Amino acid sequence: MAAPRQMEGTSVGKRAINKTLPALLLALAALLQGCLRESVPDAVPAEPYTPATTADIYDDDVSAPDRRGVFTLRYDPNSTLNPISGMNSDNILLSSLLYEGLFSLDSNLAAEPVLCESWTVEDNLIYTLNIKPDVAVNDGSTLTANDVVYTLTQASQRGLFVNRLKNVEKITSDGELSVIINLKSPNRHFINLLDIPIIKSGSMDNRMPPGTGPYVFSESDIMRLDRFRSHRDYESLPVYSIFLRVCNDDEAAEFFEDGKLSLLWDDPSDTYDIRLNRVHEKRFYDTTTLQFIGYNTRSVVLREPDVRRAVGCAIDREFIVSDIMQGSALVAENALSPAYRYYSEQWNYTTIDPQLEISAILDWAGLEDFDDDSYLEYPDGAGNYVKFSFDFIVNSENQYKVRAAHLIAGALRQTGISVTVRELPWDSFIGALESGNFDMYYGEVMLSADFDLSSLLLPNGKLNYGKVGGSDYRPYMDAFLNAETEGDEILAAKELCEIVLWESPFSPILYKKYAVYTPMGAISGAMPGQSGVFRMIKDWTIDLSMIF
Repeated sequence: MAAPRQMEGTSVGKRAINKTLPALLLALAALLQGCLRESVPDAVPAEPYTPATTADIYDDDVSAPDRRGVFTLRYDPNSTLNPISGMNSDNILLSSLLYEGLFSLDSNLAAEPVLCESWTVEDNLIYTLNIKPDVAVNDGSTLTANDVVYTLTQASQRGLFVNRLKNVEKITSDGELSVIINLKSPNRHFINLLDIPIIKSGSMDNRMPPGTGPYVFSESDIMRLDRFRSHRDYESLPVYSIFLRVCNDDEAAEFFEDGKLSLLWDDPSDTYDIRLNRVHEKRFYDTTTLQFIGYNTRSVVLREPDVRRAVGCAIDREFIVSDIMQGSALVAENALSPAYRYYSEQWNYTTIDPQLEISAILDWAGLEDFDDDSYLEYPDGAGNYVKFSFDFIVNSENQYKVRAAHLIAGALRQTGISVTVRELPWDSFIGALESGNFDMYYGEVMLSADFDLSSLLLPNGKLNYGKVGGSDYRPYMDAFLNAETEGDEILAAKELCEIVLWESPFSPILYKKYAVYTPMGAISGAMPGQSGVFRMIKDWTIDLSMIF
């Protein structure tokens, strides 16, 4: 499970209540507020790590450890820890310690098994998943196929994972440890979507449903997570207890620098900056979050694929990533991320002189500076030359996107295209998109881990605001998702990237990276990823003497 996470297939980019809260879910967060002191029934807690007496560890606030040698994470006790319905980012991060998925995403955003022992696929339509035997649930039971069927069925109906499971037709069990998933349409990459945290059957409405993760919520008065004695990796876990601290966004960085928090998560290109003075380590991990330029076909000029392609050529992606985003992203020359497991740099389109190529493309599209005013016009077919200017909208609340939009607009002006950047607050930005009141927009979307671009490419796509996507792209998406072999997938991926490049229904800019901050020298072996910051925590080494 990713932490934090936004609902996939939706545009993102606004910060409000919580820095790391998913943009389009912010308004919903208040609905999930409530007391979360519910204990895990029949859990078997591990012995807590106590470097000194309880009185030494805590001050007057029993939720706030205040001495060195204690590993502490941020927590919101007023929000749910349910990994399916929860939307509070701090608790989503914690939930990856309490719950596990059938799979986890590796550094190439490909699935690796966790609770799933083996699987078979028929026609990319029917997935049979064999669950690992004897997996302990922290309520004293053992994981069964019924738990998996229940979880995935609930997740397909409500919560964070509805979009990724929209292609599921039926989920059934076949015995105690076998799950069969029937899809509506073929998808070779479907297991990449199954890092969904599994909970106990019947527990969807619990604020803290039983799970199979390596830690359990302590039943003591001190808020902490303890090692789960029955977990298969119990002996390998790096600390006995993880203490929990309540703090707001403004306090988080200060508490980290004071040693009261041992780890911070950050979206470095979000609207809120974490500024740290303390010497620390920073680990990036790749995501499926794409930033791009979207177009509107109401613009006569932007109806032409050649013009859209020229706009894409004018984007200085390297500068945006290195200087504006400060290295917290991957340059996206193509629609698929360079982190995609079969990505090849041979797919990248190169040119000796970008400006010359842009001029040639625009000339081919029939645009010329007919009146010598330094800006291009287009002929209307009746002997007239029509001036035009692109209305380029961007969310004003994100300084990085605003800077990138102005950089792109400046490059376009140098090619002879008149552009006006319109900076809009979030609600107005979304309103302009939904009403079609724009020519271009600076967009962001978290794609599902199968890199399904349907929301951008197809006529009914949720992000097809400018009506650029069309049915002509469907064969390319279908070929990519339904490839029979590795070779077929690589060829389909290449062709998908090529059609997006040449037709330019959108212009990719970058794929974001997220960051994890830890005290210098405190943690080794950490491999955070989109499925969870604490991925493979059994391989971590935590030097508690360095946490202060």
